[in-house]
Amino acid sequence: MTMPSSSSEMEKSQSVAESTQKVDEIFYNKEYITLGDRTYRRSDLLTALGSDLSNNNSTDAYPKDQSRFRKLGNPVPLGLASFSLSCMTLSLVNANVRGVTNVKLLISLFMFFGGAIELFAGLLCFVTGDTYAMTVFSSFGGFWISWGCINTDQFHSISGYGENSVMLDNAIGFFLAGWTVFTFLMLMCTLKSSWGLFLLLTFLDLTFLMLCIGSFINNNNVKMAGGYFGILSSCCGWYSLYCMVVNDDNSYFSFRATMMPNAPIV
Repeated sequence: MTMPSSSSEMEKSQSVAESTQKVDEIFYNKEYITLGDRTYRRSDLLTALGSDLSNNNSTDAYPKDQSRFRKLGNPVPLGLASFSLSCMTLSLVNANVRGVTNVKLLISLFMFFGGAIELFAGLLCFVTGDTYAMTVFSSFGGFWISWGCINTDQFHSISGYGENSVMLDNAIGFFLAGWTVFTFLMLMCTLKSSWGLFLLLTFLDLTFLMLCIGSFINNNNVKMAGGYFGILSSCCGWYSLYCMVVNDDNSYFSFRATMMPNAPIV
């Protein structure tokens, strides 16, 4: 064993012990905190110790970094529900299932559930920071509202063309062509997502394409093909919706969405 070589080392160790004891003496008020013989600004010290402590001890009525502790619901399933139901019903009419070709009864569904609710879901995605979902849902919310207005007599969108059915078909073709391009661009952003979302937009793009071509050439069989693709798209939407809302707490039949190759692992 080695003893301290001089009294200076003993004094140094004694001073360290005294300084350690001084740290236990904490004095603070609203703005400053004193630790031993040093005084710190309260906000700077709490920031250095971590934002969690800063939030828990803040005297502000509205803490600055409280948003990440607030649990928000996921608005994506709402958008998928709105889209899938509206797409399913419209596609059944486009496919002439059971001889139904008139969409008048479904206009309220297109404008309120397919349009307003989906637009609302897109705006909620803005709150959660999901730029892609915000763009897709808000855009298709606008589509459903527009499609409902086109088929509403008060807007005279169809009757305004009078007997010129060829111009009407071409105008509808232009409308659907624009949505074909938009859907394709959104489809390219799902190549590393789930198979359900990828197939939803794939079949939806084919739906717009078939309806667009059918309008340009005035061929009902091509439009019916678009209706069948729309039914497949809505089924993929139902699948994606179920995967997002089901869990072990609410169902015995819970499963995860199947991801595409090279999808990022979260």
